[in-house]
Amino acid sequence: MRRLARVPDSPLCQPLQGQWAMARQEGDAAPDEGADWIALPGPMTVAAGLQQAGLWSLASSTRDFDQEGWCFRCRFDAPVGAEPGQPLCLGLDGLATLASVSLNGEALLHSQNMFRQHELLLPQGVRPLGNELLIRCEPLAPLLAQRRGRPRWRTPMVPQQQLRWVRTTLLGRTPGWSPNAPAIGPWRGVWCEPLAARRLTHLSWQAEVVEGQGRLRVSLATQDCEALRGAFIYVVCGEQQVQAGLQLGDDGHWQAEAVVPQPALWWPHTHGRPALYQVSLHWPSGEAAQHLGHVGFRTVTLDTAQQGFGLQVNGVPVFARGAVWTPSDALSLHAPAAQYQDLLQPLCAAGLNMLRLAGPMVYECPAFFDACDALGVMVWQDLMFANMDYPGEDAAFRAEVEAEVSQQAQQWQARPSVVVVCGNSEVEQQAAMWGAPREAWTPALFHQHLPELLAKVLPGVAYWPSSAHGGALPFQPAVGTCSYYGVGAYKRSLEDAASSRLSFATEALAFANIPGDDTLATLREQSQGQAARVHGPVWKQGAPRDLGAGWDFDDVRDHYVEALYGVRADQLRAYDPARHLMLGRAAVAETMAAAFARWRSAGSVCRGALVFTLRDLRPGAGWGVLDDCGRPKSGFHGLAAAWQARSLLLTDEGLNGVTLQVVNDPADAVAGELELKLFRDGHVLVAEGRAPVAVAGHSVTAVPAQALLEGFLDINWAYRFGPPVANVLWACWRNEQGDVLSERLMFLPTVAGLQGQELGLSARAEAQADGSRRVTVGTQRAARGLHFEAEGWVADHEWFDLAPAGSRTVVLRPSGPKVRAFRGLVQAINGLTPAVISGGA
Repeated sequence: MRRLARVPDSPLCQPLQGQWAMARQEGDAAPDEGADWIALPGPMTVAAGLQQAGLWSLASSTRDFDQEGWCFRCRFDAPVGAEPGQPLCLGLDGLATLASVSLNGEALLHSQNMFRQHELLLPQGVRPLGNELLIRCEPLAPLLAQRRGRPRWRTPMVPQQQLRWVRTTLLGRTPGWSPNAPAIGPWRGVWCEPLAARRLTHLSWQAEVVEGQGRLRVSLATQDCEALRGAFIYVVCGEQQVQAGLQLGDDGHWQAEAVVPQPALWWPHTHGRPALYQVSLHWPSGEAAQHLGHVGFRTVTLDTAQQGFGLQVNGVPVFARGAVWTPSDALSLHAPAAQYQDLLQPLCAAGLNMLRLAGPMVYECPAFFDACDALGVMVWQDLMFANMDYPGEDAAFRAEVEAEVSQQAQQWQARPSVVVVCGNSEVEQQAAMWGAPREAWTPALFHQHLPELLAKVLPGVAYWPSSAHGGALPFQPAVGTCSYYGVGAYKRSLEDAASSRLSFATEALAFANIPGDDTLATLREQSQGQAARVHGPVWKQGAPRDLGAGWDFDDVRDHYVEALYGVRADQLRAYDPARHLMLGRAAVAETMAAAFARWRSAGSVCRGALVFTLRDLRPGAGWGVLDDCGRPKSGFHGLAAAWQARSLLLTDEGLNGVTLQVVNDPADAVAGELELKLFRDGHVLVAEGRAPVAVAGHSVTAVPAQALLEGFLDINWAYRFGPPVANVLWACWRNEQGDVLSERLMFLPTVAGLQGQELGLSARAEAQADGSRRVTVGTQRAARGLHFEAEGWVADHEWFDLAPAGSRTVVLRPSGPKVRAFRGLVQAINGLTPAVISGGA
């Protein structure tokens, strides 16, 4: 057995081609030919295989997978190009969780860690024909039933506390929010390749910026040590090209250092260009160069002044906004490599610049980081530990963890997107909340052993011990980092987003986010054709909750419906369910946008917040701002309005009035103009004003709305000397050329609250050559929470506000492979009558 180096885009490292199948295993012996083998297209989890075969449904699952043993079989011939007797490398990129591997009856491996990759040397190769690979996965339940030391604290998130001893994901084992489908089996790729003399057996590199120069240090080894004599490394970005020769080091590895003068720096896409350098290995014999991958040059600094937390990239403070990443497929736990760019591009368009891979989930594959590097998305990478009291003092457990982390960290080397590695998710918080002794809050595993290991492997990446860390209590919003649910689960007012003095939220703003019409149609099918009601069992299966709590996150959402719109959510749910869903969607969009407006404002101490979570794991009203198919929910649209790199945001500052927050993340300064209008009754102009504005790069400028007007107006009805002067504020930011950079509406406080009226909505669609529809929406009065009701179609923008006599063009595309006839409505939450979309046939 030998650890080999994975090289991106290797033509040799191909999936193991053969006939895959799986079967239940009873006892120690592998299933025989008479067993009920289920044919598979390739390696996958048990749940994925059963669903694909039509033998199991995620919607109705009650089985306990951890009680079952399974065997996976692949019958294959020798890889193409392999000579008889030639050594081969067999790669197993992930086995969940207690797995034994044999080849042609010979035992090769026993693994107890689903996060480890295994590359096995087969010195004599394999048979030309008729090889059999067996992967036997033991049930996890017997191991969990073993009596071990009691934990110092418990976590209500998982029923089985002994999972702390097992290196496996908590997904599928947290019944409050993840589907009952724990990973079992080969959940990542299986591959086999011939070992040539020039096959890399070691590859490590570090990219850093030192005194304005980019320095790339590379260490290589091959099967034949002499094969690299005279070889060199080539580093290129655009017209900038640098090469460095390899020298044999004392450790037996060939090393090179390439110095790049004044390198193009990698930036988050919201702040600059994510420049990448391609690196290749050139052989002395003149053979075709081997592509090793890409690197990026940037600096990352943690700013913890005054007990806060913030990131500086290339010396510039960066406001991080994004979400906690969830696998795009709850059963396979990863996406096909080619899909990651497509998954991330809409997130970048929405203004997201950070994703957090959280401790209860799984490590992602290299293609995910390739996409983040290329698109300029920062990654907060948790190690896969969450909430529990892990036995770091156990020597065998710690050795397994250190091997896991070393292996993962090697894959993050020189990746500019990886800016923070975090020891765990909420371990300190859980210990403190449970009442464990204070000395137990900071285990040596996360505060000593792992940071020392990572400092050697990832010297240019910041380390943070826990996702909630700092302060007298590790979950205080004003100190360090925390899981912020003041606005959200704790039902605090929107003002708490500012008054809590939040420093950095590694997760925040969790709601039961109501999905769109397509997902509701799926729930209707699961309800035997009956509309899925919020109180029904099918709906509640997808609504997240904390185990043991007397409430769920539907209740949280309804609280903000009542706070924002002055209605009784329970009455709407009972007697007007359609409006209940509409206001529930609107409340989430408005709440999320308002929170981020406060956090991004001038003078805010907040340096970042990540929404929990990005995507649902099953159909329903989950935490995700995307549904389980990746379609945006209302919250995503609200966030996109508040996340843009150049944004005009509005904040209600009480007696200080309304403030225009002019945000300019890119480096270029912007000179231009602000315009403001106040309306009464949604369309009667009360006052207007203009003022020049100059905003420096990487900065926020605050302009009081009153500064654009002559004389005192109680814009936000804070002084209340009389009735409100207006109910709508519209503001616009233009550059010197007159181009609109951002515009925003604020619906101001009134005596009556949310009232419906005839808005004069109109909507006309035009069919496009690519099958999409361009829909132009217009209104005579100010429209709040405009959205589309068009089952089978998804809008690129909705849940937006529209000024009086305003219009906006939105693109709608088919939401799935089966294209429905185009028809639908446009509705606003303050409108009495929706508009039928005309045209577009």
